[in-house]
Amino acid sequence: MQKMKRRINALLLSLLVVLSITAQSSRIKIACVGNSITEGAVASDRVHKGYVGQLAVLMGENYDVRNFGVSGATACRNTYKPYDKCEKFEEAKSFLPDIVTIALGTNDSQPRVWYEGDFAANFEADLTYLCETFESLPSKPKIYLCLPIPIMPNTNWSHQPKVLSDEIIPLIKKVAAAKGYPVIDLYSALSGHEECYPDTDKLHPNDQGHRFIAETVYSVLMKNTEK
Repeated sequence: MQKMKRRINALLLSLLVVLSITAQSSRIKIACVGNSITEGAVASDRVHKGYVGQLAVLMGENYDVRNFGVSGATACRNTYKPYDKCEKFEEAKSFLPDIVTIALGTNDSQPRVWYEGDFAANFEADLTYLCETFESLPSKPKIYLCLPIPIMPNTNWSHQPKVLSDEIIPLIKKVAAAKGYPVIDLYSALSGHEECYPDTDKLHPNDQGHRFIAETVYSVLMKNTEK
């Protein structure tokens, strides 16, 4: 009798493991690619209060949302910290996502990037390279390009608000239009919302700002999923 019980318990455990693996494999995988804002910088809890963590809650249990943000990363290649040379880039590809959101460009606005060499001239091509690399994965993910959140006037960072809004964002829109990607407009979502930034920062959003970002990403993903 004891042997029979052990066998039944073992079978039940095996069944639960199989069901768990099946459920996980059927979840839609979302890779959130970006810089320190995606990573969750300044949030009171990067994992849960950063926008990726909040997005995971909004998306629900049918989605596997992962954070592949890298502090300081640029879309431009060959800079001090190009995203395509970061370990997270390799991890994001290995994840074989069904959906990829790309939120880069903020760090490219720095003078040491935008005004050095031919980085600015190559921004469009470098962003396209990142997108097409993800596009070529066996999982054939749907790509979403995010317009970065505004940089509020400040003296703490060298990032340039006008370069971001007037030069980088139009190039992101151009890539999205050329490739047929949906755009997630985080710039408009936080424009005029200085309360979404800590007084001591003005580059990274606080918990409220991360919430705004999560809700904006969620609304666009859901809108496109329902089509």
